[in-house]
Amino acid sequence: MVLSVRALGPDDATAYAALCLEAVERYPDAFCSTPDEVQALSPETVAQTLSEGMTLGLFEGAALCGMVGLRRLPFARAAHRVEIGAFYIRPALHGSGAAMQLLGAIVDHVRPLGVWQLELCVAERNARAIRFYERHGFVRHGRMPNTVIGPGGPETDLFYVRDLRA
Repeated sequence: MVLSVRALGPDDATAYAALCLEAVERYPDAFCSTPDEVQALSPETVAQTLSEGMTLGLFEGAALCGMVGLRRLPFARAAHRVEIGAFYIRPALHGSGAAMQLLGAIVDHVRPLGVWQLELCVAERNARAIRFYERHGFVRHGRMPNTVIGPGGPETDLFYVRDLRA
């Protein structure tokens, strides 16, 4: 199995939209978006998002099998920070090192931009993701109660930071 990572562009919009929908349908508690919200995104909106160059795709051959969205704040004083958003790897690749490869690609992608702080929020109930992030240098810095309102009521996220200078 040969995996590769690259920034996604507008030409990847169809595959990306399909993978986003798969992710929110398979793990609805792990994402803020609902399947209906993902399906409502126009192809033009998806292509515009991908044209910003801050979404990375994990490929097995030519097939998109993982993704991560990155977000920079538009303020000079926050230029050292990037928020890791939706992070998804197809279950067939769990335990294969694919998530580690995608995380490494994030670091490689943002360092030349002057970024040295990665931030993310993860659902408090997502023990697998929490273990992964902690194994890879993310440190918990807080809790965000009532992040989303799920079917069972309010849900809490944990806030993590990884300092790339270390």
